[in-house]
Amino acid sequence: MTTPRLCYLIASAPRSGSHLLSTLMGATGLAGKPEEHFNPWHTGIATDFPMDLIFQPAWVADWIDRTTTPNGVFGTKAQFTQISNFVGLHRLESLFPTPLRYIYIQRRDDLRQAISLARASQTDRWMWDQAEQNTPLYHRESINQCLREIKIQEKGWVTYFYEMNIQPFRVIYEEFVQDTASVITAALAYLGIEITAGFQPPAPVIEKMADDLSEQWRQQYLDGKF
Repeated sequence: MTTPRLCYLIASAPRSGSHLLSTLMGATGLAGKPEEHFNPWHTGIATDFPMDLIFQPAWVADWIDRTTTPNGVFGTKAQFTQISNFVGLHRLESLFPTPLRYIYIQRRDDLRQAISLARASQTDRWMWDQAEQNTPLYHRESINQCLREIKIQEKGWVTYFYEMNIQPFRVIYEEFVQDTASVITAALAYLGIEITAGFQPPAPVIEKMADDLSEQWRQQYLDGKF
């Protein structure tokens, strides 16, 4: 089994920009390959809702063997409910051979975040390179439900950090997309990852998914339409 010198987790709520952050961290070649390992559908563990699924240490050990970079760094990312539902908050740290470090990404504009989640839930289009499976329709209560889901997950992480006396490295999405290079460099420094001479932070290759329809929904919501 590979024993990394550093393990970290990108903590997030849905549609917070965590995919962009994890992709760029992985593209550095210095920070593991932080995928959404604790999403059972993403990893292919489950095809139906896994009522009895609890992630096991052997699975984590396999991820570590496969994705730790040569400098001894392993990364992962997770939404709060993936940990609370499929791991158990009291078990999370025990699954890793070193104490976890945390990077926590949030969006200031939670309405746009909720609209993004509502559209993705309707269309099953979660990534920019996927095709929509259904035509999205504006529905105020759907957006409200997504707002509540986002706030619950954010509150879960904040409470966990408080109870565990954790001070994560915080990333604000809106600042991140304006200067990804500075945020990635700062995140590597926070983790204590040595940057080689001539290192250049990778440029984003992911396209922004928000479009005119997203802005139309936002205006309808602000206008009080149902």
